[in-house]
Formats: sequence, C-alpha cells, structure tokens
Amino acid sequence: MSKFFTITLFLLVFSCISCENKAYVPSKETPDEDEISDNDTDDGNEPVSDLKIEENKENSLSCRLTFSTADERKTFVKYYSDTHKGYKISEDSATSEHYFFLWGMRENRDYKIEIYDSENDELLATAEFHSGNAPDYLPPMYPGEKNLEKTAEGFVLFQYAATAYEQVFPVAVMVDTDGEVVWYYEYEKWYLSSFGDVAWDPEKQTILIGLLKDSVAYDSLAEEAIEIDLEGNIVWKSPEIMSYYYGPGSWNHAYYKMKDGSVAFPQVVYDGCIVGDRIVNLDADSYAELWSWDYRDYFEKPDCSANTGGDVWLDWTHTNSVSMFKEEGIVYVNSRNFSTLFKIDMSSGAIIWRLGKDGDFTFVGDKENPWFELAHEPEINGVNGNKVIFFDNGTAERGFSRIVEYAIDETNMTAEMIFEFDGKDLGKGWWSEYWGDADRLENDNIFVTAGFYDMQQTSRFFEVTHEGEVVWELFLERNNDWQISLYKADKFVPPLEFLK
Repeated sequence: MSKFFTITLFLLVFSCISCENKAYVPSKETPDEDEISDNDTDDGNEPVSDLKIEENKENSLSCRLTFSTADERKTFVKYYSDTHKGYKISEDSATSEHYFFLWGMRENRDYKIEIYDSENDELLATAEFHSGNAPDYLPPMYPGEKNLEKTAEGFVLFQYAATAYEQVFPVAVMVDTDGEVVWYYEYEKWYLSSFGDVAWDPEKQTILIGLLKDSVAYDSLAEEAIEIDLEGNIVWKSPEIMSYYYGPGSWNHAYYKMKDGSVAFPQVVYDGCIVGDRIVNLDADSYAELWSWDYRDYFEKPDCSANTGGDVWLDWTHTNSVSMFKEEGIVYVNSRNFSTLFKIDMSSGAIIWRLGKDGDFTFVGDKENPWFELAHEPEINGVNGNKVIFFDNGTAERGFSRIVEYAIDETNMTAEMIFEFDGKDLGKGWWSEYWGDADRLENDNIFVTAGFYDMQQTSRFFEVTHEGEVVWELFLERNNDWQISLYKADKFVPPLEFLK
C-alpha cells in the first residue's frame, strides 16, 4: 500500500487574547480625536454612532466592526498597523446599519481602523484593535527568494501535514507573501478528524475542507467535509456516514464542491486483494449518486494472488485528482499509479483519450524525459483543456520532481511540452515521492507546493515564472525528528484591497 495512507496532518492551535479596543470620531471643535468610551458614539450629532468592535472568537486575527449612520451612506474601511500596510474593504451599497468583517491581520499588532464616506472620502471615525497571538509551537517559516515585483499578490491557503502523529491538529492556515500568518480555522471535532483537502472558492468566498476521519470514527456517524466562510461559520457539511478516510465508500485524495452544489471525489473500492477507486458525483445533502465511473468497467483487474494476509492490499489505480465539467459533460481523472490523465465522456463513460507514456498522444519534441510519472494535481487550462500543468513527482529511478506543462492537439493527437522546471540548474532541485501541487496564477506564474515525507529535504512553497525564475519561496523549518509535509495548497487573491 502507498505511503500516502500513512500521512498525518499537523495542524496549529492558536490562542485568542483579550484586549481593550477603542473607537474615535473626529471632533467638530478641534482637529484632535476624541476618545469614545465603551466603544460607542451616542450624541446623535456625530457622523457615526454605536461604533463597536467585537473580536472573532474563531480567529483572533480578525474582528467584527459595526456602526450606524444617521442617513444611508456607502462607506469603506482601512485598517493597518505600524508594521503592516493593511487593507481596504468597501461596501457594495449605501445603508445606515454597517457591518464589516476585518480579517487578514498579522499576529500581535495594534491596528488602526479608519471609516470613510465613499462619496467624498470623508473620514467619519477611527478605532483600534489589537490582534491575537499564534502559539509558540507554530512551525517557523522563513523566506528564500523574494522578488515581490514579479510575485503574485495574494494569500496561500493550506493545511499542515506532518510525519509525527502527535503533531496532528485540524487547522487550516493562510499566510501572506511575507510568510506571516493572517488567518486560521480550527475544527472543534479534532478527536474525529484531521484536515485533508482545503480549497478556496472565489465565487462564494468560502473554504471547502475535506476531513480525514480517523478509523476510530468507523462506528460513529460523522461528516466527511465542511464548508466555512471567512469568519469561521460552517455554511455546509456533508451527510454523516459511518466510515473513515480511505475506508469502504469514503473519499480519498480529493474532495470537490461543484458549481451546481453537488460534490465529487474518488471513492474507495476494495475488491478482493486490490484497492482502487470509482469516481462519483453525489448530491451534497443526501449523498444520492448522480453519476459514477469505475475503472473495473474499462480495465482488467491485476492479479494479486501472490498477496497474503488480510492486511495486504495491492494499490491499483490511486486516483489523486478529478476535474469535472458537468456542463460540458467532461471529466478528467488522474491516476498516479497509471501515470495517466484520462478524459472521459460523462454521458457514456467512454474514455475519450489517455495522456501519458502509454496513452493516445504522440509526443512532439526532443526531451530526455518526455512524459510525467506518478504525477499529482493536473490543472486543466486553455480552450477545451488544451493545456495541462502537472506536478510531475517522478520515479525513484528518475530521482527528481519537476513542473511540466503540455499543449495538447486533439485534432492531430500530439502533445508538446511547453514548460519544464526542475530547479536543478538553480540549485533548487527536489524529489517529492508522493505529494505536490502546481497551479497557474493570474500573473502567469506557477505556484508550487513541494512537501516531503523524508527528513533530507525541507518542505516549501515557491513561485516560478514562465522563464524559469524562482521569484518567491517560503520554507517550513524542520525539527530534529519530524517535519512539516505539505500536500497541496491554493494561492489566491483575497477579497481585500491591499494598501500601498
């Protein structure tokens, strides 16, 4: 069985601190600011009244700001500290009762909050908030290459994996381009689950979290995934089932929420002495099956008669990624152990093509290693999916990982490698046997997650240009006997305006 099954997740616990938060409004008699006691303005003549700041108990790096105005106004808020440029958030429409969720703060900072009228940029009031602290056992992160002019602005969302079980806590984390923690979410049912897939939904501004239910939950009804908003409120959770991660009928590797509200994932299949997957699309609230695809309908099962004992399984298909386009009737399925990306017709289940060494495409060009091996997280881009980026793990025989991108010509059935980066010429080579992720960013850079299972390498994120220049890196420090081992991550532009 693959070492993937032994992955444990290290998740961080953060502490909240209590502090006095103050509010001010500009005085009509003097340009100096007048402090408003009890976080409230109440004389009826001020531009802002009932101004209150509430710390978010789910995340001490954020707070809730509420205030009233005598008439309907459209407002915006800036918040920043002496050591953090901070952000701007604007309202979409005018109102007299105003609510802002202020987040993305760095730890242990005094933030100044400024409230403005959007029509004339008039300063209406100011307030103060002191952000909380992360615990001392937060794994140190330190930067490598850093060229912010060429780096995509945004946050990195990820969950910690670790090589030591005692470091397992269910928390999702965001860091900014300086490697500062700016957001976190800890799941209260830590005794049942740790975190697997963590993904940002830019349209809904929510975060989907797949839960790695522990085997102790086999006889307990528990959800497999939750969806939260930025404030840490659960807005959806999957039906509760009696299984566990990689258990019969449960999900493995990747959990997705579709645009139509349904969910999709590789579902574990145990058949004789093999373990494989079928791809399922389920109703999000009932888990009623809407569509499925099974390798066993298209491939002959391997002979595993040499396996002995009830605990010995042959890891057959090892699907680690599904990209489902329901409106187009197409699904892309990546099998790590087949080293193949499949394009499948959802109406018939037929395999339209196979991309890989033993697939349907002729490789165009002269490359020593033309095809990906044991790859993770293909990203389908371009018109009709004619460009694909892979985190190409590579075999032990090849001995290095890389990022590759292919241009696919479905008419002539050719594939050309249009980008390749292994970092070896820069002294930044790596080999990640099991994990990894590579995503195209809005500025055309590729964001890479390189997490390791061994102690000879240091897990890191990095961003590389199409010219092969590493413009940003963030390393996670190793301990003497265990280390952080990243599986995948999202880098995205948050719904915040970065102040300059």
